[in-house]
Amino acid sequence: MSSNPIPIEPERAPFIPTTTPAIESANRLMGVRAHPGFVELIRLMNGIVQEARENTEDYAGWDPQMMTVLKVRQQVAKEFPQRVIEKMNAIIDAGVAEARTQMEFASAPPKSATDAVDQGDYVRQRVLQNFEEMDGRVAGSF
Repeated sequence: MSSNPIPIEPERAPFIPTTTPAIESANRLMGVRAHPGFVELIRLMNGIVQEARENTEDYAGWDPQMMTVLKVRQQVAKEFPQRVIEKMNAIIDAGVAEARTQMEFASAPPKSATDAVDQGDYVRQRVLQNFEEMDGRVAGSF
């Protein structure tokens, strides 16, 4: 056993998130919207709207409170699918806009041709310098 303790590295987060909750929500909702089951969900909601209309039309009584309740149910059933889709599109648009602004801040400014050539020259000089340093090493070592 060695008397030297093994150095312990401080704990680091294994994953540093690069997205925001708005971007993640937009990604999930885009996945929902692209899923084939989304069309079935729209059909289901339209069926509920139609059912609410039929219930209102087929009411045989004269009770004004019940007629008001049925009318409100019909209106809610009619507006709900539209609101869901509007809200979903608004969240997706906000997430996409936020992702675009994040990409604009993260992207480096475009380089000119002379800057690219200078960077290439610098890299080539560093590689040649490393080759010179490696010439003096013992064969088979790294």
